[in-house]
Formats: sequence, C-alpha cells, structure tokens
Amino acid sequence: MKLFKKHVVLVAIGSLLLSGAALANPPKPNVYDTGNKWRITYYNDSTSNHAQWATQEICFLPFSSVGTSIQGVWYSTSFPDWNGRYYQEGDEVKMTGDYARDVGHDHMTLVHTTDGMAFKDWTEWREDGKFGNIIGWGNAKMVRAGRCFYPPGVGKPDDLTAKARTEMEGKVQELSRSLPGRLTLKGGLAQSPGQADLEGLDSYLNRVGVLKFEY
Repeated sequence: MKLFKKHVVLVAIGSLLLSGAALANPPKPNVYDTGNKWRITYYNDSTSNHAQWATQEICFLPFSSVGTSIQGVWYSTSFPDWNGRYYQEGDEVKMTGDYARDVGHDHMTLVHTTDGMAFKDWTEWREDGKFGNIIGWGNAKMVRAGRCFYPPGVGKPDDLTAKARTEMEGKVQELSRSLPGRLTLKGGLAQSPGQADLEGLDSYLNRVGVLKFEY
C-alpha cells in the first residue's frame, strides 16, 4: 500500500512538471505566430459534391496562454461585423463568431494538417426564436495568407497588458462594424459570411482598400 501511494505521488509530480512545460510553450504551428491572416472557404455538406460557397479573409489578434491552450479574438476583413473568439490546443482550433448585430452565428472546428493549412467543419445559423435557422452545415478549408495590420510594438502576444489587449480588441470591433457590405454576384448585399454566389474576395478587397486601424 505504501509503495502504491509513493507511485501515485511520483506520477502526480511528473504530471505537474509536464503541464508546467506545456504552459510555457504555445502550440506550434498556431494561427498567429507564423502569420495571422487566413483565408477560409466554405463547402456545403448538403450538396452531393460539397459545393464551394464563399471565401472570407480573417485575422487573428495576439493570444493569451491559458493552461495548455492559446486563446484570443479574431475578426474578418471581408465581411462587416463578423468577429469572435478562438481557442487552440495542440493542432485543433475552435472558433465562434457573430454577425448581423449578433443574430447570425458561426462555429468552426479546424485541424492543422500543415503549417499553413487547416481543414474540418463550419456551421452557420441565425436565431429565429425557436430552434435556430441553419444556413448550412459545411466543411471548411483555411489557408494562411500572410500578416494582417496590427498595432506596431505589440511584441510577443503574452507580453500584452490586459489594458492594451482590451483597447486593441475595441478598436478591431469598430473597424469590423465599419466595413462596407459584401455583395452578391447579382449586386445585392450578402446575408451571411458563408453563403454562395458572393463577389470574389479579391474584388471586394480591391474595392474596400487596405485596412488599417489606429492604436
């Protein structure tokens, strides 16, 4: 019995040491360090050929290390008022997002397959006072596309003070809400980030211009 207790104590100490090492090292690759700008594409699961719908551009802001994960916020540079939170542990990335004054919602779960690409699920819905109106059950492909503009002198993500992080996130929300609407191919306004028949991403970005925000 004494030997068993000693073994349990040693295992517990070893686990603490391992978890401590994990705390000090954010997962690599992750969605921020090598480039925080990504392009995410929606593929509709409800069609036999998983038809490709929209592609959007998103940016991840600097993260905080929480336990063995990194956590932070993201925003879109190609769809107005679309932003949310992200969480990454190991190679799995989870994202939640809102748009249309928080009536529209998204959830993505993505897994890195290489340093610059991730695949898995993207679900989109709107509230309707009942069970929610599903816009689409989809697959997603996310490809790294460089770096987004963010305030100079930020340093390492974990070095940000709570005040600086809060101020940056507020500025990003303002920027997100100020974006012009994304158009459909017929000239109407897009109703959700993942929908089909949107104007091309590059066409939208050229129309809007390079996005910057003051900090």
